[in-house]
Formats: sequence, C-alpha cells, structure tokens
Amino acid sequence: MWEEAITLCKELAEQYENEIFDYELLSKRLQEKQAKFYENIMKILRPKPDYFAVGYYGQGYPPFLRNKVFIHRGKEYERREDFQNQLMSQFPSSVRLNTTTMPGDDIRNSPLQIQCFTVQPVLEIPPRLKNKPVPDQIIK
Repeated sequence: MWEEAITLCKELAEQYENEIFDYELLSKRLQEKQAKFYENIMKILRPKPDYFAVGYYGQGYPPFLRNKVFIHRGKEYERREDFQNQLMSQFPSSVRLNTTTMPGDDIRNSPLQIQCFTVQPVLEIPPRLKNKPVPDQIIK
C-alpha cells in the first residue's frame, strides 16, 4: 500500500508546514520516507491478489447482503479455499454453493447460502494515464 503511504506523507507534510512548523524534521524524515515509497513502487515485485465474487443468497441475511453479489480482494497469496473458509466461519449456518451460475428463485428464497468463486479483474486505465509513456508498475 505504498500509494496510500505517499498520500499520508503528503498530509503529514501539510501538517508540518502549516501547524507544526518543523521544516528541518520535515526535510529529513518525511522526504526520505516518501522517496523510498516511490522507489518501492518501481522496484519491488508485488504479488497479484486474487479477487472473489461472493453471493449472499437467502432470506436469512441482513437486507444489505441479501441476494447480492460483492467482489472481494483477497490478501497476498490467499487461496480461494482459505477465503471461503473464513466466510463460512462468519456465517456458520450457511450452505456453500458450488456453482458459478446465477441461482434461481428457490435459492434466493432459501434460508442461507453462500456462493464464492474466483474472478479476473479488468484493468481500466485512468484517463490521465492514457496515451502517455507510464510504466506498468504505476498503472497496476
């Protein structure tokens, strides 16, 4: 999450400039850290996380989950089975659906069923990066 760290560095810089007024500390520590985060983005190989579609089917779920599908990003090197087991521990009375097709009304009206399968994300390049020589590390 180096990109997030860079954002936090910028917020910290604003604090040091406008509230703390310690420019010496700002120039030494903050700039070094921020530079290291940029370097990490370009040089350190990051694992590609898996993404999972999770459907919460049945009348036993709260309304904000009921009969809806969400995309979850897994942790680094997290397998679908581990992710699915974690889901099942949160909803122990749920039944696991072993299909990737959209369930019918019988499943939607049942008590509790969870559907979980791996999906592939589609990369959408932001407009500000299109048609520019931007390294893949930055785009990804």
